[in-house]
Amino acid sequence: MKMARGVVLLIVVCGLTFVVAGQISSPQSQITARIDNSRTVVLGGNVHPWAQARFDRGPAPVSLPMRRMMLVLKSTPNQTTQLQDLLKEQQDRESPNYHKWLTPEEFGEQFGASETDIQKITGWLTSQGFTIDSVAKGRNLILFSGNAGQVQAAFHTAIHKYAVDKNQYWANANDPAIPEALAPVVAGIASLNNFPRKPASRLAGTFARNKAGKLVRKAAAKTGVRPQFTYAGACNGTDQTTGAPTNCYALTPYDFATIYNVLPLWTASTPINGSGQTIAIVSDSDINKADFTNFRSLFGLPAGTLNVIYTPGSSSTNPGAQPNGNESEADVDTQWAGAVAPGATIDLVVSADNPNSTLSSFGGDVSAV
Repeated sequence: MKMARGVVLLIVVCGLTFVVAGQISSPQSQITARIDNSRTVVLGGNVHPWAQARFDRGPAPVSLPMRRMMLVLKSTPNQTTQLQDLLKEQQDRESPNYHKWLTPEEFGEQFGASETDIQKITGWLTSQGFTIDSVAKGRNLILFSGNAGQVQAAFHTAIHKYAVDKNQYWANANDPAIPEALAPVVAGIASLNNFPRKPASRLAGTFARNKAGKLVRKAAAKTGVRPQFTYAGACNGTDQTTGAPTNCYALTPYDFATIYNVLPLWTASTPINGSGQTIAIVSDSDINKADFTNFRSLFGLPAGTLNVIYTPGSSSTNPGAQPNGNESEADVDTQWAGAVAPGATIDLVVSADNPNSTLSSFGGDVSAV
């Protein structure tokens, strides 16, 4: 299974939930054979690229807790085709399904696994000694917890310790296997390791153009560059009319609104600015709420509503503001989602990300669930 990079941005449109009637029937059970632990199939692509022999430091203790593992379920080919058709229709103004969004429960009823299959899978996991943490409302994912010994016995894969860049991690050494009877419904496991994700955002620093017109990094202490919206004469170019040094201009929310023609929506008699809507942002890091408030004040945006929601349960607590760009990623997402839709409520959903080396899934993925 390929893993997503960075933080996912989810838009929750309130008040616009419809069941697409007469098109899609309820899911049919795909698990028809008896679950036989001696007849297995391998789930390919479920080994992290860093789980290499050169980093391997030996097997994990069988008692090592493996918490918050995710068993990912798959749709049938017919469900996949119907879902792709619906996604197109939801963006087609001529379609009766235009902007008719589904709730997670409605999605599960139409595109998720059947309740019978869910019960069979959770029953099998429980029989192997695992605890069921939750089943996603979309019926496409099951969170469960156990230990390394149970993982090895049930999924036929050993959990090993890996040393990468002076840090130690836990991960499965080979692709897991599941009973053959479950294969029509189970896509894979995300994940059996606690290797970190890298945020998509990068701190680029301060740049300006040199005399040759090339963009180069500038050190503020040496060049006198100041943190203001316009860097007067800082680009080292020459205005063709006045001959004066060329200014550098930072991109602000109102610049974005002008470039992408959002401003007429904001200023219409009935403004379209996100009012009444909620944008949910998933994260593995908390933020300083003052950053959100100061951003909006600095750029002349109306005071917004930010809710920070910590996923409940002993396996997912408040991680605090995380280093290595994780907090910056959450800052960028919350600030600019609100910059484009200044009237929207912003929900930052935060889940701890491997605080004690026993969590087996990326915090942002848990927040998405």
